[in-house]
Amino acid sequence: MFRVDNADFIADKLASELLPDQEQREAYKNAEEAVDRRLELEGSGATGRIEFDVDWALHAETGEWLICCADNGDGMARSELQRYMTTLAVQGAGQNQSITGNQGMGLKIAGPTRHRRGLLIRSLKDGQRTMVQVGWNGEEYGLIPLGPDEEVVVPVPEEMFPEFILQTGSGTVVTFLGNADGDNTFVPPGRPKGWLFKYLHQRFFRLSQGGIETFVRVPTGDEGEWPHTREQSAERQRGQGGRSFNLSKVRGTAAIWDDAADRQDVDFRGVVELDGDPAGDVPAARFHWWVLPEGPGTDVSSRTASGGSIAVLFQNELHDWRLGNQANAFFARMGVLFGKTRIAFVLEPLGTTIASDFARAHVLVGGAPVFESDAWLVWTEQFRLAMPERIKQTMAEEQARLQVEDPDRARRIRDRLKDVMSLLRPRKFRRDASGKLIASGPGVSGPGSNEGHVFERSVGPSRRRTTNRTRGIGAVLTQLDGADAEPASEVFALLRLTPQWVGEAEADDFPIVNGNGTGLRDRAAALAGEDGATADMLLLNRDFRGYQALVAAVCDWANPDGDEDVAQKIEGFAQEWVEQKMVEAVNGLRQLENGSTWTATNFDDALSPVALTAAFMADRWHTLREIKRQAGPLRQATADVAA
Repeated sequence: MFRVDNADFIADKLASELLPDQEQREAYKNAEEAVDRRLELEGSGATGRIEFDVDWALHAETGEWLICCADNGDGMARSELQRYMTTLAVQGAGQNQSITGNQGMGLKIAGPTRHRRGLLIRSLKDGQRTMVQVGWNGEEYGLIPLGPDEEVVVPVPEEMFPEFILQTGSGTVVTFLGNADGDNTFVPPGRPKGWLFKYLHQRFFRLSQGGIETFVRVPTGDEGEWPHTREQSAERQRGQGGRSFNLSKVRGTAAIWDDAADRQDVDFRGVVELDGDPAGDVPAARFHWWVLPEGPGTDVSSRTASGGSIAVLFQNELHDWRLGNQANAFFARMGVLFGKTRIAFVLEPLGTTIASDFARAHVLVGGAPVFESDAWLVWTEQFRLAMPERIKQTMAEEQARLQVEDPDRARRIRDRLKDVMSLLRPRKFRRDASGKLIASGPGVSGPGSNEGHVFERSVGPSRRRTTNRTRGIGAVLTQLDGADAEPASEVFALLRLTPQWVGEAEADDFPIVNGNGTGLRDRAAALAGEDGATADMLLLNRDFRGYQALVAAVCDWANPDGDEDVAQKIEGFAQEWVEQKMVEAVNGLRQLENGSTWTATNFDDALSPVALTAAFMADRWHTLREIKRQAGPLRQATADVAA
């Protein structure tokens, strides 16, 4: 069959596609399969253990802080150890090699390419205790000689194994040696001390179930405070001898989110079953959802992702995480616009067409990554129709926290923008028997609808005049005097845009369009929704320094004594004029949509928070003048009182 002429190139090429810390995932999966094989042989009552800990045996000899993955699985004999660690795509002990199963390549690719000094692998099976080291020998990847006569497989004493492996009588220890002598792979430079604990939680849906418990050593304090033997670390576990240095159980993201949701009540998590579309080759799926609490003691971010996150589940592993601002468009697609940071999702596609790529980075449906597939669009539409009441309630609660604005403000702004908004697009009306306008043409079905182009005129005693004047390009026109003319009222929806003043911290709860990792921080405004062309919520930043400077300037001018009531009115005036400017910027640009030079995809950039901030900063002279004009009577009243 095929031969490989340059296996080292193949290893480096494949490794370049892997995610960060993938070698830890590969070590865990090998350990899990080894333990599963032993449990299957031993039957009911057998238990397994996997530990990510300091390699205490090597630490005693070298003083180095090296992470190792130890398991009490079925172990490897001398011949197996040599064969499995030098053969790519080997048919392993589990005999489960497949595209969707164990490919026999993971640890050999992810390990030596990222730890060129190598991986030290010790295994116990049938009384044999042997060791190999696989890494870069200066010329190629392979086994590095360990014995005095260049032996690559050498025997090791039993003290090189943790006690739980010796008690079982079988198991393996894989130690990551880094790239150079003295490298710290236990807590690599620049990494938080709980990096591996969080990585495994975030990588797996549920762990420490089915008879296998998984632990990770989590240090605290500085390196100089750490214990130097496993016995000393056990004392720390009991709260003796210094700061904690505990082996902590890994349970997976779902278990962490379960615990957090259950602090509130019994219905703060659940699963929505989605049918998919068999006729369109879209398989069924499940949306696992959680509503998380807020406040002191509720943060889960030290162990896994927090609220406002979504991942894809396949074979108990979580892929394609979307966190923070990255998740904005995905939450918007699902209809979650308020309370985003309290809600978390895991999407589980079902069926035989689901697989993952080689790097275990993406889940594929029909060969395409889930979030880039047509299936994602189908599933989200189905979820919106079946959205759990608890999520709806949470969204309503978060919306109610926001400030209630002047109910007439939208109408005043709409009236001032009426002429300019009619330049490229028609106004919208709905049938209303008591309406004060007469309209004809296709009607609208509800607030914010995008249907129809109509004529209109006020109802009054004057003689009706036939007109052919249009309100929009390409409108389907009828004569106002025609038989279909009906009483109507104008739709005041600011052209499908709802302004909302928020603080920068509050903005984190919204799916911001094109936030670029910054969201609303130090930005004037942002759209909340799925994309720039359709988002129907305009967030205005009351903390933005440009806005605060406007308010301060008017207060200095009209309210020198700092009267609180006057200051509040001035801020209301400022918000109204800023709101008008930003509404005009968004709706004005959207009027250019034409399907060719201005398509929906252009609007994510054109209406990003950065672009909207540029619109805010433009023509501040006019905005300041209008705010001062409206605040003029307040200034005069203040002056009269002072006199």
